[in-house]
Amino acid sequence: MKIRMKDIAKIANVSEAAVSLVLNDKPSRISEKKKQEIKAIAKELNYVPNIAAQSLAKKASQTIGVVIPDIENPFFSKLCKQLEEGFRTLGYLTIIVNSNDDFTVEKNLIQMLLNRGVDGLIIALSNASFSFKAEQEQFLKEIDAPFVLVDRHVSFTGVNQVYFDSEAGGKLSAEYLLKNGHRNIAFMTGDFKVPSTLDRLNGYKQALESYGVKVKEEYIIETGYRFNCGMEKAKELFALTDVTAVLTSNDMVAFGVLKQALSNGKTIPDDLSIIGYDRLELADILGISLATVEQNSLALTEQAVGLLKNILTSRKVKTETIILKPMLFKGESVKNLK
Repeated sequence: MKIRMKDIAKIANVSEAAVSLVLNDKPSRISEKKKQEIKAIAKELNYVPNIAAQSLAKKASQTIGVVIPDIENPFFSKLCKQLEEGFRTLGYLTIIVNSNDDFTVEKNLIQMLLNRGVDGLIIALSNASFSFKAEQEQFLKEIDAPFVLVDRHVSFTGVNQVYFDSEAGGKLSAEYLLKNGHRNIAFMTGDFKVPSTLDRLNGYKQALESYGVKVKEEYIIETGYRFNCGMEKAKELFALTDVTAVLTSNDMVAFGVLKQALSNGKTIPDDLSIIGYDRLELADILGISLATVEQNSLALTEQAVGLLKNILTSRKVKTETIILKPMLFKGESVKNLK
């Protein structure tokens, strides 16, 4: 049986309005003794507030929508878990939806969340959305609720966003290979339309140029972000017989390359050095000490949750961009050629 305020009021011998004031910690002339009695009755009866009614009164739903591109990617799965926990501590229910890296689906999901009255949104944009930049910008600027972009960023102004410095990440990984004596370094990138891909590519090129190594365009392979992308594009990589090392767009692609390498009788890192991106725990579970660029998802979560909370509570107009620094995990998948 659902316990209502009037049930508590009847037992406490007070009005329903008095119960509402006490349970919502509103100022009143009710004695402290009676307040404690009302709260004790509510606790004993396991009273659960009617969130829908409260939402109507406050004109807030206490819900946050989280839109991600690929729930199967462990990085995004972990990010969702941490976002849910972060918002739950603030009293918000989180609704998580998956766009499957499809811009049309992404737009529809965001509109559905807005129709359900979410107070705010956390959005990790689909890769596909960057193929429609003008439409992407217009759509984002028309979203009628506070939101924060995470992980994947846009170049235009007027949007709150939190992401890692991808150029620094690309440079970090390429420099590590160069310091270990590698000069023929391939780069299996993500989608060239995605800004973070281009940023990592720039970092890779900067590192090579700083060591006096010529950038070879045939060493740059547009790949994608999924395990099967790594497996499929590994054939192009292995055709470059002088390549001794490869950077990949993320750990899932690195795992795909690793699987194909082992299937082709190659030994890692003796025949090929590999560096991933994201520092997925999956590598540890599989017993693979993969060298990778670590993006601390907890740091990303804390900044995104804090930023959206500030927007919701202060209704600030000025937008903010927070750029986080990645770190290199050296692992054991890189051979020292010196």
